[in-house]
Amino acid sequence: MIDGYHANAAKLADPELVREVLDRLPEEMEMTKVLPPVVQRYPAALGQAEGITGVVIIAESHIAIHTFPAQRFISVDIFSCKEFDLGKALGYVVERFEIGRYETYLINRGKEYPKDVELARRIVAGEREYLQARVG
Repeated sequence: MIDGYHANAAKLADPELVREVLDRLPEEMEMTKVLPPVVQRYPAALGQAEGITGVVIIAESHIAIHTFPAQRFISVDIFSCKEFDLGKALGYVVERFEIGRYETYLINRGKEYPKDVELARRIVAGEREYLQARVG
């Protein structure tokens, strides 16, 4: 996750730039884009900030961007089951939105998820047998 502060407000307000970043970032990260990005501008509601939200589905999971131009803030979530070069992804986002300061957060998810394909196959087969026994 990337929280970017003091970014270029004009770039944060540009839905085409958000779409372009979401379109190209998977390739930069050596990921597989499944669908084209979806980007939506949302108007300010009472007590909320105006901004742009976009997401791209990748085979490895998804990438989401939320921008808040008036606050010069951007939030980027890269959720991937595949390891990737965080520095490369960070550099790309920082450069494109001209982020002045940022914080990153890395959460290892699925720590107990088996990386061994044969073990994963046995687990899935066992779950299916269990479900069939309950239904049958």
